[in-house]
Amino acid sequence: MKKIIIHHRSSHHAANSGYARIIDFMPKAEVVKGTIKFPYRVAKFISSNTNQAAGNYDSSSVLKEIELFKHLSNNKKQLVHYLNAERDIRHVINYKQFFKNTIFCGTFHKPPSILKEQIKQVTYLKKLDGAIAVGKNQVEFLKEWLGIKNVEYIPHGVDTNFFKPAIKKHNEQHILFVGQHLRDFDVFNKSVKVLFQKFPKLKVDVVLHKAYNNFIYPHNSINIYSGINDAQLLNLYQKATLLFLPLKDVTACNSILEGLACGVPIITTNVGGNPAYLKGSENILLPKSDTDACVDVISNLLNNEDKLYSIGQSSRLIAIEYDWELISKQVETFYKNITT
Repeated sequence: MKKIIIHHRSSHHAANSGYARIIDFMPKAEVVKGTIKFPYRVAKFISSNTNQAAGNYDSSSVLKEIELFKHLSNNKKQLVHYLNAERDIRHVINYKQFFKNTIFCGTFHKPPSILKEQIKQVTYLKKLDGAIAVGKNQVEFLKEWLGIKNVEYIPHGVDTNFFKPAIKKHNEQHILFVGQHLRDFDVFNKSVKVLFQKFPKLKVDVVLHKAYNNFIYPHNSINIYSGINDAQLLNLYQKATLLFLPLKDVTACNSILEGLACGVPIITTNVGGNPAYLKGSENILLPKSDTDACVDVISNLLNNEDKLYSIGQSSRLIAIEYDWELISKQVETFYKNITT
């Protein structure tokens, strides 16, 4: 069976991060990136006149659809997988009756509340034959929302060969915060403000898009990093005493997976897909918007090296279960299940 993967990579993801990494573990798949030669003004005109209520559809989406059409065959059994089902799905799937041997599926990344808010028209998404949920909190919602029976929870993966624990231990205490999507900046800022009073030598490293720099409480001991390369990102994970990531909602979180793979203790929020991802580890889930709980837990950990070590060990062990080698095999099994 021919496999065609519709590529998408978020601009803020590092080269070793993001869901598109799954392509590296599916060497026989044909990849559609929208790199064909086509007049940009025409692609822009088409996307500008396309209803965005059915999902994000821009000029790159137009190019991907044209390229996808060239990959499709009328007589071969084939499967099309949209890596980001919140975007790019429009005209080709609307004429799926002309490709009777083609199965269409997509992976969803947004929590149900955001999907409902951003995608009001589900006409095209309902034509999917199957869906992958990267968060357990999506499964029942997707089945009901789209009327799709073939919905399966398959976790997001992580490159455990690249993201790995440091060889040498760092003596300074560093709290790490990574990303901006659905982060609870209010809880983070209030928490670190109190922690600086309790731990004057504490350092806080923040990695996020520069457009969000003003979301961070200013302090001499906070270092903000934007536009860093993979090696710099890895270094920040490896020297982190713990990853503090309060969230408003979540399905799968790259930052949490990368922290796990680097053997970093994680303090995050008990929302969305987090309980499933951290199950079996010693990492700590706290109630939403509870600043006092965050301060208390982090304070206790900063004073307990043995506990930090134990949690970090459990992080690395659980991360192995999310290695892309294993996750890609689960996706391949999903392909077989929806095509037989």
